[in-house]
Amino acid sequence: MIKFFRHIRKSLLMENKTSKYFKYAIGEIILVVIGILIALQINNWNVEKNDNEYVSLMLKEIYYDLSDDYRIIYEGIEPRLRKMQLSINKIKEFMMNGKAPSDSIFMDYYKNMQIGISLTQRTGTFESLKLGGLNKLKNDSLRTMLLEFYESDIHRFVIFITEYDDYIYEKIGALEPDIFSFKFIAINDSITVHKKYPKNNEYLHHQSLHKIFNLIMEDAKNKEFRLAAFKKKYDKIMRMIERELEKRKTPFNYFDTSALKPDF
Repeated sequence: MIKFFRHIRKSLLMENKTSKYFKYAIGEIILVVIGILIALQINNWNVEKNDNEYVSLMLKEIYYDLSDDYRIIYEGIEPRLRKMQLSINKIKEFMMNGKAPSDSIFMDYYKNMQIGISLTQRTGTFESLKLGGLNKLKNDSLRTMLLEFYESDIHRFVIFITEYDDYIYEKIGALEPDIFSFKFIAINDSITVHKKYPKNNEYLHHQSLHKIFNLIMEDAKNKEFRLAAFKKKYDKIMRMIERELEKRKTPFNYFDTSALKPDF
């Protein structure tokens, strides 16, 4: 092809057709430029296609990560909070009746009143998307929501829960010696268990137990409030991802919350 064009240019020069030569040369340059632009456009199309496929894959995986995390909340964390609330109700019943159960029964409920919760998030896929170029996701609202959730909301939730727990249980620890005796029981040569038990049968009427009870009630309400707000955030993000995947015509398995079964 190059030899063909060169031959035409040479013929025009030999025939002394200078004006035609320059017109032809300009036309050839224009064709080359058009060819380059077409090649660049095709390359841009390929890059955009690859970027869209990558983002679709990452969004689908993030959606599945969120689904698994939501399942843990519903089947793992919420049952623990219900167990905590059940124990709170039983202790309240004992305190209102003024009838002390056996030490072992009371301590079981007392221990369950102070159930902790921990949230483990799958963040690997989001980190991969961020590393691969979060700006490839053109949906500004979804991009902002993902950034807020993974880089702010998760950390804020964990801090609110753990720091509040530390605050509450530091106060409880200062009150417990008023109503409990403590002893260490050796299970074997290497394992020792720290046990506590009521000092006497009047502990249900002790002001320190009532203060502890109120602190635990406050802690339970804080956990329930934070978790409910966190679940709403989950729902919002997952609905946004669903709409984006539908818009992209990316097949995925919808997360069915009705199929969830709590452990307790």
